[in-house]
Amino acid sequence: MEAVGFLCLAAAVVAWGFLWVWDSWERMKSQEPAGVPGDGSRTLLVIAHPDDEAMFFAPTLLGLARLRHRLSLLCFSAGNYYNQGEIRKKELLQSCDVLGIPRSSIMIIDNRDFPDDPGVQWDTECVAGTLLQHIEANSINLVSGHPP
Repeated sequence: MEAVGFLCLAAAVVAWGFLWVWDSWERMKSQEPAGVPGDGSRTLLVIAHPDDEAMFFAPTLLGLARLRHRLSLLCFSAGNYYNQGEIRKKELLQSCDVLGIPRSSIMIIDNRDFPDDPGVQWDTECVAGTLLQHIEANSINLVSGHPP
């Protein structure tokens, strides 16, 4: 009789251990990486001109796309310093296709306020105002870019 009681106790402990491991495993699989907003986050990449998205941010964008972020891009110039603005815009759109940014979520600003000219410093307040408008209009909750 003692052996049966011991076997029942051992079976209960093994079953409890199995359920505990299984539950822990399921919780671990469903957790988001620490500090990274997950599925549905509206993420904006801010760049100065075309090619920055590929040169500086490709791994980040691909990772965020894998986490199912809703990616968008704000490019402050067309990259027309060598009169190749139209070509660079097309290249930017193609790059965004590969990186998971839908065309409907890409804004390229092409005006005199933000010339693609290393000799011109953009007005900080104008940049900030344009950025803030874009963030509010698109309900962005995560912004990434590189410092000027």
